[in-house]
Parts: sequence; structure tokens; C-alpha cells
Amino acid sequence: MTEWTMIYWKGPAEAALDGLRQFGWRAPGEDPADASDPRIGGFIPPVGQPLVTMEGTAFVAVVANGPIETPAGLTAADPGEARDIIGSF
Repeated sequence: MTEWTMIYWKGPAEAALDGLRQFGWRAPGEDPADASDPRIGGFIPPVGQPLVTMEGTAFVAVVANGPIETPAGLTAADPGEARDIIGSF
């Protein structure tokens, strides 16, 4: 059985967009990514959906089955705060 870990990040919208894209996510209206990172089981927001921002800060999450480095420009988000803002799987 594969163990999945929910990883929450926050930061500027551009950093969140770039960070998610490196794992295979795409924003509304963007062409499909070449390939998703095999360690990633899902995204918040889901592929093709807009970012969730609060007071200028974007909140995003990935569920992964292996170590994932925090993308440039993002920091770890408090899981409780992030779940309240964007939800969970």
C-alpha cells in the first residue's frame, strides 16, 4: 500500500502557479502538461481550476507518495489554516 502525504504551501500567486506547474498541474485554459510527476496523486486546486488566494496569498497543496521540495517562492503553510482555506482530500 502506498502512503500519501498532504503538503501545503503558501506564497505569491505567481510562485504558486510556477510551483504547481513543475509537478504537472495546469491553470484554467492552459494546454495539458507534458507529464505529471509520478510522486503526485493530486492537487489543490485541482488541475484546470483557479488558485485560492486570501489577502494576496495563494494557498496550494499536493498529495505525494515521496519527498517533494518546496518550490521556489513558496513556504510551508500551517496545515490547519490551509485546510480551513482550501480544504483537503
